[in-house]
Amino acid sequence: MFSFLHFHVMFFLLMAVAVVPLLFPLFIRKETAEKASSYFFWIMVACFIYSFAYVLELMMVPKTGKILMIKVQYLGAVAFAPLVYFFTLVYTGMEKWITTRKQLYFLILPLVNLLLVWTTEWHHLFYRNFSLTDATLFPVLVTQKGLFYWIHQGYTLLLLFSSLWLLIKRISEIPIANSRQVIMVVLGLCSPLIIYLWYLTGAIPYQLDPIPIGFLGTGFFFFLGLKKFNLFRIAPVAYRTLFDNLQEGVMVLDNQGELVTLNLSAAKHIGIGKVHHKLALFEIRQNWPEIAGLLSPPEAYRIREFTRERESHTYWYLLSKSTVSVDGKDEVGSLLVLRDITQEKNFQLEIEKARVQAEEANRAKSEFLANMSHEIRTPLNGVIGFTELLTHTQLNAQQKRYAQTALSSASALLELINDVLDLAKIEAGKIDLNLNTVDIHVLLETIIDVLSFQAHQKGLELILDLEANVPLKIETDELKLKQVLINLLNNALKFTDKGEVILGVSWLEEESRSNRGRLRFAVQDSGIGIAENKQQLIFDAFSQADSSTTKKFGGTGLGLTISNKLLSLMDSRIQLVSEPGMGSTFFFDMEVERKENRIEEVVIKAISKVLVLDGNTSSGKVIARYCEDVGLKAVRSQAINDAFFALEKDPEIDLVLMNNRLMGKNSPAAMQQMIRLTEKHGRKVTFVAMIGGNDKDSLIQSYREIGCALILDKPVTPSKLRQLISKEPYTDYDTPDKWLHSDEGSSTYGKRFKLLVAEDNPINRMLVKIFLEKMSPEALVLEAENGKEALALFLEQNPDLVITDVHMPEMNGYELLQAIRELPFGKEVPVIGFTANAFPEKASAGKPYEFDDYLIKPVVQKKFKQVVGKWMENPPTS
Repeated sequence: MFSFLHFHVMFFLLMAVAVVPLLFPLFIRKETAEKASSYFFWIMVACFIYSFAYVLELMMVPKTGKILMIKVQYLGAVAFAPLVYFFTLVYTGMEKWITTRKQLYFLILPLVNLLLVWTTEWHHLFYRNFSLTDATLFPVLVTQKGLFYWIHQGYTLLLLFSSLWLLIKRISEIPIANSRQVIMVVLGLCSPLIIYLWYLTGAIPYQLDPIPIGFLGTGFFFFLGLKKFNLFRIAPVAYRTLFDNLQEGVMVLDNQGELVTLNLSAAKHIGIGKVHHKLALFEIRQNWPEIAGLLSPPEAYRIREFTRERESHTYWYLLSKSTVSVDGKDEVGSLLVLRDITQEKNFQLEIEKARVQAEEANRAKSEFLANMSHEIRTPLNGVIGFTELLTHTQLNAQQKRYAQTALSSASALLELINDVLDLAKIEAGKIDLNLNTVDIHVLLETIIDVLSFQAHQKGLELILDLEANVPLKIETDELKLKQVLINLLNNALKFTDKGEVILGVSWLEEESRSNRGRLRFAVQDSGIGIAENKQQLIFDAFSQADSSTTKKFGGTGLGLTISNKLLSLMDSRIQLVSEPGMGSTFFFDMEVERKENRIEEVVIKAISKVLVLDGNTSSGKVIARYCEDVGLKAVRSQAINDAFFALEKDPEIDLVLMNNRLMGKNSPAAMQQMIRLTEKHGRKVTFVAMIGGNDKDSLIQSYREIGCALILDKPVTPSKLRQLISKEPYTDYDTPDKWLHSDEGSSTYGKRFKLLVAEDNPINRMLVKIFLEKMSPEALVLEAENGKEALALFLEQNPDLVITDVHMPEMNGYELLQAIRELPFGKEVPVIGFTANAFPEKASAGKPYEFDDYLIKPVVQKKFKQVVGKWMENPPTS
C-alpha cells in the first residue's frame, strides 16, 4: 500500500514538520490566558491533521488512497482560518464578539466546503477530477479545481488578512516593550500566507505542497513569543486602554530603573503632553528631581508628597513607588504613580476652616434657639391654651369642629417647633430624663386616638395590639416615650398607602423576684418598605430613603434621629426589620420598673360569646383576643356570608362587633339583615358598629335608623371594650345637622360653582372647602392631595376655578399650572396659587406661566372671599 520502493529522506522531514506543531501547545500554561491558549491548541491540531494526512497521501500508491487522504487534509484546512480569527480576537481583547451564534456563522461555509470535498465525485463542485503523475520522484496526485475550491481559498485568505489587519492596527496601541508580542503573532500568521503565495507561483520542486512548512512556522513563532516575550501574559489592547485612561500618572520602570513607558496622564503632569518615554525621561531629569530621585533606588515601596509653584499657584502632588512581581516571585520592574492632590489639599483646608466657623455658628445657634424657644412658644401657647378652653365651652357641632381643627393645627405647629428645638437641645446635651409613674395603658390609648384621624383619612386600620401581661403602670419618662411612639406612628402612616399600622406592646421578661422587666414597643406597617442599603441612612438627621426633589413623601427627616437620641437617654435604640414592598417594623426594648399590675375587673352582663366581624385579619385577631382576655369566648369572621352562617348555627352568640369598613357604604344594610335574621329566630343579640373617621356622625345616624344604638369608637382598645361590655357606652354624638352649611356670610354665585383644590395638607383642604361653602352652599369642591391627582380631576371634571398649593409632592403647583395651561380647554380657567411666600410675585420668576392670583398662608376668611369671590362672580363657561 505504501510506496517504500520510492522511499526518500524527504518523508522523514515532512513527518517531522507534521508532528512538531502538535508539541508546541504542551508548553503553554493555560492559566495565563485560557481562551487564547485553547484556540492556539486547536490551531496546532488543525495543522497536524493537514500535514500528517498530506504525508500519508505522498506515501500511498493507490489513487483511491491518495484521494481519501486529500479529503482528510480538509478536516484541518477548513478549520485553520476560523480558529486563527477567533484567536486574534481573543488576543486583541475583542473576545466579546465571539458568541456561540457568531462562531456558527463563521463555520457554516467551512462545513459546507468540507461536505463538498467528501462528496466531490458526485457533483465535481470542489474537485473536477483527480489524476496521478509520475513525473517526480514518486507518484503525485494532481487535481483540477472547481468553483468551491476557490471559494474556500478566498474565504481562508479573507479571514487571515482580517486577522493580520487587526494585529497591525493594534501595534500602535501598545507599549514599545510589548510590541514584540504582536510581531511574533504577525509572523506566525504570515508564514502560511507567504508559503501559499509561493505555492501559487508553481515554482515548487517535485510538485510538493509547502503549506505544512507554513504551519510549522505558525507554531514556531507563537511558541517563541510564549517563551521569550510572554505571549498571552498580557492582553495588549485591554492593557493599553486601561493604562491610558487612568487619571493618575503611571510610569513603568524595568529592573535597572530605566523608564520603559508611561501613560498619557503622566505625560501631561510632567508637561510634555504626549507619550514619549525618552522625552519624558529628559524632562524628569531636568525639572522633576522628586521623580528622578525614585528612578534608580531599589526600595520596594516609597511614598513622597511635594509641591510645585506654577503660574502663581501651588500644586500638591503625591508620588508613590512599588515593585511589580510575576506570580508573586520574580520582580520585573517598578511602578511610579503620580497624583495631583491639589483639590484634596484645598478641600482639607476648607474643612478645617469650616470646622472653626461651625463651632462659632453652633454657639450662636444655641443662643438663638434659646431666645426663639421663648419667643415662639409664648404666643403659640396662648393659641393652644385658649383654643382648648374654647372646645370645653357650650358649642354646637359646627363650632366644635372648627375649634378642634384650629387646636389640631396649632398642636401640629408646636410639634414641628419642638422637633427642631429638641434636636438642638439633645445635641447640646441639655436634656434630661424626667422619670415618673405612668399609666401605660392610658398613654397608649391616648396616642392611638390622637393619630386615628390621620389613619382614617388614608383609609388605614390603626391597631393597638396590647398584650394582657403588660403592666398597668410603669416608671418612665412619659413625654419622651410619647414623642418617640408618635414619631414612629407618624412615619408609618405617612409611608403606608393601604393596609394597616399596628402598635404592638409586649412584656418580654421579668427579673426573678423583681419588679423590673423589659417592654417591647413595635410599630409595624404594610407600607413601601425600605431597601437594606437605605436602612441606616434614615436614622441620620435630615435624611430620608427617598431624597429626590419631587418625592412622594415629605418631612424633615428629624423624627427617627430625635427618637433615637431620646431613647439613648433610656439606654435603648430603635431597630428595623424591613423589605421593599413588604412593609417595615420599627421596634425598641426598654427596661422599666413595674409599679402596678392590677387591671380593673370587668363585670360581664349576659354575654357568653362574641362574633368579631372584621375584614382586616390583624384587627380581627386583636379584638378577639381582647374579648378572650376579659373572659369571653370569641369567634372571628372576615366575610359577611360567614357571619350569617355563624349566627344561624351558633345560638351562643349574643354580641356582634362589626367593623364598618367591612362593606363600606353597605355595612349598615348588611347589619340590618343580620338583625332581622336574629329577630326571625327569636334571639336577643346585641349588635355593635365599630366606627372611625371624620364621617362618624352620619354613620351613627345610619346605624341608629336600623336599630343599632351601640357604637364602639375605633381604634378599639382594651378599655373601650371593657366599657362596652360592663356598662352602657356613651352614645351622645352630635347629630350632623348640616354643620358645614352655615348661613353666616353666605352668598350665591349663579350656577353651581365647581372648585378644584390641590393641597397635600388635609386641614388646609378642609379650610378651603368650608370657606367656599360659606360663600356658596351649592358649590362643589373637588379635593386632590397632589398635583397628579389634581390634573386627573381637572381632565375629568373641568372645574371653574383651581386653587393649588405651590409646594406639593409628586407634582408641584408650578408644574400643575403648566400642565393645565397646555390643555386646549385649560387656558381660560383661573388658577390661584396657595403659598406661604410673603412675596408671591417673586415666586414664579422665570416660570413659563403665571398664576392668576395668590392666597397667602395663613389665609383668613375675609381675604379668601376677596380673592376667590372676584373669580366666582363671572366664572368661565365650560
